[in-house]
Amino acid sequence: MIRLLKVFEFVWIGVSVLSVLKVIDLWGTQDETERTLFWIFAGFSVLGVFMFFFRRRMRLKMEARKQDQSA
Repeated sequence: MIRLLKVFEFVWIGVSVLSVLKVIDLWGTQDETERTLFWIFAGFSVLGVFMFFFRRRMRLKMEARKQDQSA
């Protein structure tokens, strides 16, 4: 279970990296739909970083609780 949580942490980093790459690709666009996509992908990149740290903190708390119960 803990190993799976670690994998999902890095999935969120992957989402963030791919979103940043798409934001860079859409940086100077003038088309209205592409500008909307720019902000959507910018939001996903911020969300990915936030979720990485949030899930990491939750996983570490779970590991600590599991160790306390074992000891």
